[in-house]
Amino acid sequence: MHFAYTQTSFWDLAASSAPFEDTSYKPELFLLSNNWEKRPRWLQGLFVQGGIQHESNGRGTDSSRSTNTVYIKPMLVFYHARSALGLQLSPKLLAYINNDDATNPDLDEFRGYTELEIKFGKASGLVSTTHLRFAGKGTSLQTDLTYPISKLLKSNFDMFFQLQYSNALAESLINYRDRSESLRIGFSFVR
Repeated sequence: MHFAYTQTSFWDLAASSAPFEDTSYKPELFLLSNNWEKRPRWLQGLFVQGGIQHESNGRGTDSSRSTNTVYIKPMLVFYHARSALGLQLSPKLLAYINNDDATNPDLDEFRGYTELEIKFGKASGLVSTTHLRFAGKGTSLQTDLTYPISKLLKSNFDMFFQLQYSNALAESLINYRDRSESLRIGFSFVR
């Protein structure tokens, strides 16, 4: 059993006081299997992750939004030892439970029930991660390029420089019906 926490904040730097437009808090409990022994030889890793995630924007009254999902996510890992290149394909199926029908009754139409994560690169170098989300109102895309800061600084600093492109529906709970397109630069602790 594992616990994860993700927080996403959308900061409006163009506004006069540079407020945060919305923040999502996402605690999660999940199980992750060991590498399956009875996998095909050409597959270096086969894992299954399943869990439950709560998402809330932490606001009250009319601005309050929340949803809960349960999911299952198999992860297929391919690795070429000579080049040290890896590829991970992770389809995800999810269901909404106890969704806030008063404020986001059609969230599933904008977020969908299926996702696909494609991760490619070298663990010690550049890694590209693409998330595709398929919904009735359209497909959403997020692509991240990450590179270890320790390579740039010649240190033992375990963080990653991150460049992200997003063209997505329902990135935030407050404006989930809107499509947003963004280019972001930042840092990440995991990738």
